[in-house]
Amino acid sequence: MKKWLSHTNSTVLSVAVIGIFILLTLFLNSLGGFQLDLTSNKQYTLSEQSLTAIKNVKDDVNILVLTVENANNTVLNREVADMVEEYTKRSSKLKMKQYNLTQEPALASKYGITGSSIVLEQGDRHKVIDIASLFTANGDGSDGSYQFTGEEKLTQALMNLSSTETKKMVFLTGHEELSLDQMGTLRSSLEQNNVTTEELQLNQAGKVPEDADVLAIIGPQRDLSDAELKAVRTYMSNGGKLLLSLGFAEDMKSSWKNIDALIADYGVVDEHAVMVDNNQASTMGPLWVSPEYGSHAITDKLAQNKLYPMLSLSIALTSKEQDKYKLSPLMHSSDDSYGETNISGLLQNETNNDKEVDIQGPVELGYAADTLDGKPKAVILGSSIFMQDSEIASGGNRDFILNTVNYLSEKQDGLTIRPRVQAGYEIAYLNGQQARTIFFVAIVAFPLIFVIIGVLLWWRRKRV
Repeated sequence: MKKWLSHTNSTVLSVAVIGIFILLTLFLNSLGGFQLDLTSNKQYTLSEQSLTAIKNVKDDVNILVLTVENANNTVLNREVADMVEEYTKRSSKLKMKQYNLTQEPALASKYGITGSSIVLEQGDRHKVIDIASLFTANGDGSDGSYQFTGEEKLTQALMNLSSTETKKMVFLTGHEELSLDQMGTLRSSLEQNNVTTEELQLNQAGKVPEDADVLAIIGPQRDLSDAELKAVRTYMSNGGKLLLSLGFAEDMKSSWKNIDALIADYGVVDEHAVMVDNNQASTMGPLWVSPEYGSHAITDKLAQNKLYPMLSLSIALTSKEQDKYKLSPLMHSSDDSYGETNISGLLQNETNNDKEVDIQGPVELGYAADTLDGKPKAVILGSSIFMQDSEIASGGNRDFILNTVNYLSEKQDGLTIRPRVQAGYEIAYLNGQQARTIFFVAIVAFPLIFVIIGVLLWWRRKRV
């Protein structure tokens, strides 16, 4: 009788445990998208901006993850796929499809891509995100860690896909400025943000197009003509917006009369001095500057997320009194910096801080000019090289210039989501013996141990 009761109690307890397990499984399944993110950097927790963007999707969106698989990018491709899956879990409107790009040349041709990409497709519209642009080395990259900006770029693309708001940005040419061909990454990023771009030969066109939301003059090496200056001023007086980013030129002090006059319209003074920053001398070099931000709508989120640009050959700027615009400093160099006015000596690698002549740090490297009622009008920057393809991925360069353009063009859907810092991954290559050992231990030994323990317990209970 006692033995019978013991077996009965064991059976009831087993049934109860199984029942509780089934009920718990049904309960957790009823929660739908519930999950608990226990990763140290909250890798699978989407920001409020992303959740809002997902909620606002009204029509079906296919998200195609097109990857090229090899031993070096398997982990990174999985990270991208996991991120996209997090989006699709939160809306039935989002559908994810994965393809090996090498096996789908037709898709590569259809979307005009050559490398691993994310394609968002809604009806006859689509947006492309280069997967390589989502990963940047953290710091000097020596520890293998990196920043992952996938959430920001995917959310921005999702917002732009359904947005009908478009802006037009015109880039001035004819003065040895940086061309759009030299700024391919920036151009692509702007187009993903629904900002169309085109180049303008002002001496031929005679005027800036009236439908241009922003006129950009990026790194001019030669001065504007009197007629071009007049045309730019006419455009600005009719409600235009200006992005003028200075470039280094040996004779800028004597040759930039009209460029200097244009930025002076907004209270900015070009000191014709190249920044030397001793804080960077032991790392990037003294002609590089990693500036601090001032407080402004362009920079506040970037400063909060520690996304600072890396500038080289920057020109020192100061301001003068004027009553037409509110001038806000955007970024400045360190206390241990100065603006070298002896350009010929600098070209011979000779520079010394002459406190009687040189501009003493900290020095302003950018200003935003807003109208007195708070509307954006112009942004004047002391550097332009950071926009070209070889530099735009460094630090917060891309984020800074995109925020600048979004602000000037008064785009309401620009955003910055803090990138996730991921630890470096190491790939372990096993020889045959190591692989066999792991297989034996994991697949054979451990299960066999539990089987033996189970048999022993059964035998012991049988003898009681």
